[in-house]
Amino acid sequence: MNTLREFATWDRRVDVVAVRRVLAGELSHKQLEPEELRYAARHAKGPARGVAKLLGVTEKTVMNWREADT
Repeated sequence: MNTLREFATWDRRVDVVAVRRVLAGELSHKQLEPEELRYAARHAKGPARGVAKLLGVTEKTVMNWREADT
């Protein structure tokens, strides 16, 4: 589903479990902090449109976050 480490729970002050739950559609994006939203966008596989919908941001925002990581 994504490139998050399989058993990680935290990565640099990011709650990876919460990020995974949002990307799986099990938790509202409103539960994530801004840095966790950016982390989710950068690590999630799949089209920007679908990731954006899960994260409550625009497709362009997801594309910008992904480009900033490269």
